[in-house]
Amino acid sequence: MIVYREQKRLVRTRDAIAVAEAASGFERLMAWGEIEAALADALCPERDDDLAIQPRHCDAFAEIEISVPEGFAYYALDPELYRIAARRFLEDARPARVAVIGIRSIGTTLAAVVESELRARGVAAESWTVRPRGHPWNRELRITDRLARRWREWPGWFAIVDEGPGLSGSSFASVAECLSGLGVPDERIVFLPSWQTDGSGFVSETARRRWQRHRRYTADFEELGLFPGARELSAGRWREMCGTWPAVQPQHERRKYLCGDRLFKFAGYGRYGREKLERAHRLSAFTTPALGFENGFLEMRWVPGRPARLCPGLIQRAAEYLAFLRREFRTGEPADTGPLAEMIACNTGEPWPGPLPEEEAVVLDGRMLPHEWIETADGFHKTDALDHHDDHFFPGPHDIAWDVAAFAAETSAGEAFVEHYRSQSGDHEIAARLPFYRAAYLAFRLGYADLAVRALAGTEEAARFDRERARYCRALDARGNGECPTTRSRLSA
Repeated sequence: MIVYREQKRLVRTRDAIAVAEAASGFERLMAWGEIEAALADALCPERDDDLAIQPRHCDAFAEIEISVPEGFAYYALDPELYRIAARRFLEDARPARVAVIGIRSIGTTLAAVVESELRARGVAAESWTVRPRGHPWNRELRITDRLARRWREWPGWFAIVDEGPGLSGSSFASVAECLSGLGVPDERIVFLPSWQTDGSGFVSETARRRWQRHRRYTADFEELGLFPGARELSAGRWREMCGTWPAVQPQHERRKYLCGDRLFKFAGYGRYGREKLERAHRLSAFTTPALGFENGFLEMRWVPGRPARLCPGLIQRAAEYLAFLRREFRTGEPADTGPLAEMIACNTGEPWPGPLPEEEAVVLDGRMLPHEWIETADGFHKTDALDHHDDHFFPGPHDIAWDVAAFAAETSAGEAFVEHYRSQSGDHEIAARLPFYRAAYLAFRLGYADLAVRALAGTEEAARFDRERARYCRALDARGNGECPTTRSRLSA
């Protein structure tokens, strides 16, 4: 299944350096980590080497490909958590020398944090950055003979650092497997992940085995004490207040806390969060106003309301909202339909039969599910409007037809909604583009639900997603026989 999109951008090296040099504190460290990861990818396209990135390496590349550090942009992966984890490792193992291995991309920055903490406490530490390659569920670390020799001769411990683990756990495992193959004893290899798990649910058998062999050191976000006395609404807990229970993948939700009449929601550290703050101001007529931004969290007024029912008022308001997005959030770039066509073919087993539509990309909403609308004393209100155009799932900035198709598919608003949107936006070609985007949206949601069922197997949440998966299957099956397209191509997942 394909649900994730590429989160990379090509930038001029000197521009990236200027951004890093203008930043301060952790934002500066994050920016330099992005540059180091990009340079390491460029210098080591096939095998990782014993390479200390130096300023001179920047001169070799006019442009570099920057990857978004997902934990810093989406998941409140505070670097202080890794300092705490490093201290716990130090207190438990008492290492004298530590080789810190950061898994790119974000692991490059996190490894620097761990190395700095260990050095500050008198440990002789060095760091490397690597990128395991191959299938996401079966990563393999490939290194040069020079790097193999350095690690084989290293007299101390090895700390493998990254966010995650994800569904497979194979990135951590691939590094441990490589070290083990060099003769490093398992007891000298430790993991510093972002969350604690016994690994029993991993897709990768190697990862399940590896996770039992190595000590793991983590710190929980709540240890930071940022929101004392607040009610946490993350991981679907917000449903208790809203009285509606849609399917939720807890690991993909932004952290959020309710303090009195204020909602604090994670928007991203540094520039990632400031972009959301600006968007919140521009969307203030349709969504919750942002009152401030600190420590990666937006402060917003809590707006009480009830789940919106499909009615003429909601249809009109949603049409106005999407027309506003199309008018005010144009990118000036064409929408890239190729990856969506690939996703349709992979997730349904059926290639898109016709030509691909052409239209300008918009920084759209990307989250037009029914429960994202509430009815308040002031009318209909769009929640969760700031993030999903910029997360690591499809579609990213794209043709507004994605949002139009999504709202129509999720609410059965039908032609009435499309006509309202057309009249509000002047987008007279929307009907010609909708069939493709309806197929793309349903294929994405089918893939998302399918992966969620696997990741949450045996839970009530998995049962909810299983019902969602069946619903998207029925919507995609043009023949009306109820056969899920993925049952015809399960091996493509």
